[in-house]
Amino acid sequence: MSINDGLALIRRHDFEGALPLLAAEVRKRPDDAYAAYYLAYAFVGAQDPQPAVTLLAKIIEVHPDFTDARSLLGLARIRISDFVGATSEYETVLAREPKNAAALLGLGMIAYWKRETAVAEDYLDRALRGDPAARDALVFKADLRYAAGDVTGAVMLLRDAKRLRRPALPEVADAEIADRLLRYEAALQPIRRARGGLPDMPGWVLCVLGVTLALTLMASAGVPGAWNGMRHYQDGKARLVTLDYAGCAAEMEQAVESVPNSPKVWAYEAYCFLLDKDTKAGLSAWYTARSYDPAITLDTPSDQLALLAKVRAANAAPKVTAK
Repeated sequence: MSINDGLALIRRHDFEGALPLLAAEVRKRPDDAYAAYYLAYAFVGAQDPQPAVTLLAKIIEVHPDFTDARSLLGLARIRISDFVGATSEYETVLAREPKNAAALLGLGMIAYWKRETAVAEDYLDRALRGDPAARDALVFKADLRYAAGDVTGAVMLLRDAKRLRRPALPEVADAEIADRLLRYEAALQPIRRARGGLPDMPGWVLCVLGVTLALTLMASAGVPGAWNGMRHYQDGKARLVTLDYAGCAAEMEQAVESVPNSPKVWAYEAYCFLLDKDTKAGLSAWYTARSYDPAITLDTPSDQLALLAKVRAANAAPKVTAK
């Protein structure tokens, strides 16, 4: 067995199979930076980024100009939700290579999660100029377009992304892209019907429709729409402040019964469940929130970053360690 055997497995996305082969190479050649880099790459691909962070930090300490290793370290830090550390690594890369597509994409994703829309758009556009096949950049741009109300633009971007080859270390899986595309295309149907005009209706019907549409728009913007839902929502947030996570989750459950199409309430329910260590319920609520608004965030950056960290931890595959 050689390092080439490990690389062949990586090319087939068999990261778990590559780990023991590459670990053996690193033990035989502890000073070989590339062997350590490929082992770190396999750890990231196997959804076990913490060992990769350790390996890559050691590589960069000895080889500070190893740009690929520093870019991979940025991604590994993203995978452990260390956005500050990832930003530092990517900015160091860009200081040397201003058009490095991997670093631009990484910073674009971080800006997206921080809800810095204009900054995210700029980084993602620059990443695509450097690498038109950067599939994840198209997906994140599609989410930004959808959140801004440009459903048609979002659908076109996702269709482009679906045609591209899957990246070696994708941030968004094939199944997620297909799911988003289905939902975005479904969202286009009411818009197309609306362009055809509305039939004549009695005034009271139009009034009811107007109120319903207003409540729907409020919910889609993340604002709890019904008074009863608002009361439980506020009570839940109050319990969150006092660290009563079970009570918060219970209040948010009652809130979503009143306003089941509010992404903000679903997102807070997810956060409280995950804090209460109910992973299954937390992930279910989070996916529901994102089905209504893919860019939904909590009210404070600290809560949002903590939520993303818990979602990543909950989704993490069983850890694989090298022998």
